[in-house]
Amino acid sequence: MEARIQELAVDLARIKRHVQSLENENDRLKEELARLSGNSPDGYPQGTEGSGAQGMDNLINLYDRGFHICNIYFGGVRSGECLFCAAFLQKGREVETS
Repeated sequence: MEARIQELAVDLARIKRHVQSLENENDRLKEELARLSGNSPDGYPQGTEGSGAQGMDNLINLYDRGFHICNIYFGGVRSGECLFCAAFLQKGREVETS
């Protein structure tokens, strides 16, 4: 019984470390997104220099750097193409041309 409790404690410590690394990555991605979108990390605009076209350019830049820009996996690292991201990019191009 004691051995099992020790195993569970080791597993719990491993899970806590993993959660902490995910939280750190989430914070880093939020800061990166805020920097690219012209917002502060708390979500408030930093100025009025941003526009819709600039926002789309920032999303394209994020996509090109290997991150998801779709609402399903936003901010996650891409491994290959994503149909949701591609559909979002296509819709953005349609809005820009109209």
